[in-house]
Amino acid sequence: MSLASAEAAEARRKAATTVGYHNLKLGPTAWNFAAGLGFEFNDNVYYTSSGEKSDLIVRPYIETRMLWPVSEQNSLTLSLGAGYSAYLQNPDLSRLYISPNTELSFDLYAGDVWLNFHERITIIEDNYSDPTIVGNADYSRLENTLGVTAVWDLNTVILRLGYDHAIYSSLSGGTAAYPDGQADMVFLTAGYTINRAMIAGVELGGGAVSYDLEGTNVFYSDALQWNAGAFLESRFSDYIRGRLSGGYTVFSPDSNAPGVSDEGGTYVQLGMNHRLNKYVDYGLGVSHRVSFTFYGGTIEMYSGSLYANWRLIQKVNLTTGFTYEHGKYLYGYPEEFDRFGPSLRLSRYLTQKLSASLSYQFYWRDSNLPWRDYLMNIVNLSLRHQF
Repeated sequence: MSLASAEAAEARRKAATTVGYHNLKLGPTAWNFAAGLGFEFNDNVYYTSSGEKSDLIVRPYIETRMLWPVSEQNSLTLSLGAGYSAYLQNPDLSRLYISPNTELSFDLYAGDVWLNFHERITIIEDNYSDPTIVGNADYSRLENTLGVTAVWDLNTVILRLGYDHAIYSSLSGGTAAYPDGQADMVFLTAGYTINRAMIAGVELGGGAVSYDLEGTNVFYSDALQWNAGAFLESRFSDYIRGRLSGGYTVFSPDSNAPGVSDEGGTYVQLGMNHRLNKYVDYGLGVSHRVSFTFYGGTIEMYSGSLYANWRLIQKVNLTTGFTYEHGKYLYGYPEEFDRFGPSLRLSRYLTQKLSASLSYQFYWRDSNLPWRDYLMNIVNLSLRHQF
């Protein structure tokens, strides 16, 4: 089915108006609301190798979704998730967060062309999601991305073109050490439909990143980055699907500091999902990339993740996982590290609208700089009510 056809627009509209998806009508708009309460125990909130401090974090949050069918094909959607993290033992770390799925999006269809205009905003609060953060419990950053994506369906060839402008603003964690920044990114992919289940093509991308460097260290530099490669997307069977992409990328910092030069190398991304039977499905992700981090500068990262969903008990879903990351700073900071750990999550609907989940995550970070090692145990209990 064409991504940009009227049928695709109708399918997306029907999915958004399914019974139960929205529960409140306000004029031409339809809304859905949910609220939840989370409890997290973290035995190393400062991400240190010695003198670990534990804390109990309480997180109330709300979520909402809105659909506004502007016409038969075109629609405006809003997704919003926000909450507050209250640290009971270290109240100075308490702060607001906005979940990554927060987005304002407008879909415009014109013949075989689908245009998506979007603005995405998030306030990152879970520091352990970034393996480069060490010894800092109150690092928080706002990200705001404004952009447009165009999809042109030419039957056997599908073209995608996109542009995003991202703004990054440090909210805590020492604003003098971690600068604000912005990035402009463009991408182009051209896919050829080999058959109904397989698409292969080429991908190009590029961008510029710049920092507010006043008062910061030499780890940061304005830079240009580009990549070129190929991809393959396929549904190998009714139960197996995957995507493989790879190519060459170059990161060019705009700096005259000693030891700073262009960094180039191959990149690879692999994602695969397999449903074994009605009880078990699993997924695998592997990647190698050269990129910048707003916490620590330019870094080369290898990462891999494996997860499995187990439906062995009625009404209970068990998810197990394992992640591994290997990072190396390319200039400025002489660190090379490994971080890995297993995870476990149990979820269940207690009533038709009330669900609960219990999860555990372990991280072991091993660095060639001993003071940047740490061990961490994280336990989460969450309750969510769909109105």
